[in-house]
Amino acid sequence: MRRSTFAWAAAAAVAVATAAGAAGPAVAEQGAPAAVASDIGTEGTGEILPYPGPDGLIWIKDWIGNGGAVTGGAYQAGPPVTVTVGCQGGSGVAGEAHVTFTPYYGDPTPVEFTVACPADAVGRGTAVVTPEQGRSFHVGVETSAPDVHWGLTVTQPEA
Repeated sequence: MRRSTFAWAAAAAVAVATAAGAAGPAVAEQGAPAAVASDIGTEGTGEILPYPGPDGLIWIKDWIGNGGAVTGGAYQAGPPVTVTVGCQGGSGVAGEAHVTFTPYYGDPTPVEFTVACPADAVGRGTAVVTPEQGRSFHVGVETSAPDVHWGLTVTQPEA
């Protein structure tokens, strides 16, 4: 099975292509281009969620503020796709991350969930979608404050 994935940091258009089983999930690289709008976040330097291993389609280690990712890499006849967001409040204050998963195949209804982001720990939220919905999709993350850190993994076990 071959998966092509693309991760982008919102409109900053950080894009990396990879094949699963070879290099792992797409990762936003250091030195991302400057954001094109004031409400788009920036790359963090930490690791909110750990590396998802060979099942990973997307891995964003640490992003600060609003952002997201897009891919076209899940295996449509395979197992369900899992979207996980971890977050931590910024400036010592708790916050929230609202996640919207928008599929371009199968049921087009967006899947939404909100993750509480504690000030002193990492909060997590997960949604599971059908393999058909995982073929091509966009995940947007909107934070309650511009300094909320979040990480994203999108995984699908090998079929």
